[in-house]
Amino acid sequence: MDAMEKAKSVGQVMTRAVLSIGADEPAGAVLRLFSGYPIHHLPVLSGDKVVGMLSSADVMKLDAFMPKTGMPPDRYLDAHMKVTTLMSTPVITIQAEQSLIDAATLMARHGFHALPVVDAQERLLGVITTTDIMHATLHPAPGGGEAGERSPTGAAFEQAINAARSAVDGGQDPQGIAEALLYVHKRLVLLERVLSGAERYLNYGQDHSALLALQKAITQARHWGPGGEVHAPLSLP
Repeated sequence: MDAMEKAKSVGQVMTRAVLSIGADEPAGAVLRLFSGYPIHHLPVLSGDKVVGMLSSADVMKLDAFMPKTGMPPDRYLDAHMKVTTLMSTPVITIQAEQSLIDAATLMARHGFHALPVVDAQERLLGVITTTDIMHATLHPAPGGGEAGERSPTGAAFEQAINAARSAVDGGQDPQGIAEALLYVHKRLVLLERVLSGAERYLNYGQDHSALLALQKAITQARHWGPGGEVHAPLSLP
């Protein structure tokens, strides 16, 4: 199994303390919440049940439809719209006991970056995002790995890298093992930059500067080869 398949359930990875908004509230409250809190997704509730979902992308689209009346946008929306006008429906939800594979599959199928997590009565328990899934995949629970596999500690890994550098610099690497370790280490660093860039891009609403940084990281990881030269992608078993 890969890291995601062995990760915890949706309920163990999701964010529990989430803001929500009532379906019958004036639409201006949506702008006030998104501008007042560092959020990108907002579940819509009718009573205690999830009936819709709003994202920062939905809010950004409002600017194209706002008349230039001079009235503050939130007050205009208060006077003319309800939250139900803006929210996405039907809402796609997931239950806490389902797997991260289930969550990732739903997000990919519907083009979402977040899902409300509900109980059997469709009551809101939390929200799971693409960032949550990526974090769980990159940092699986302790004890993961195939039988017999051991992961070195950070200190042990750093010691191995330093020893490999010394061996290469001292000409004591006749079989090229130390040089191969340094190459793999460099590739891992570059791939970590790709993962970090992807997480930042998804977390900040597909910001253009974050996209450019991600594309640069992907290019560097794809073309960096042994010795630092541009190289074809390495095929690993």
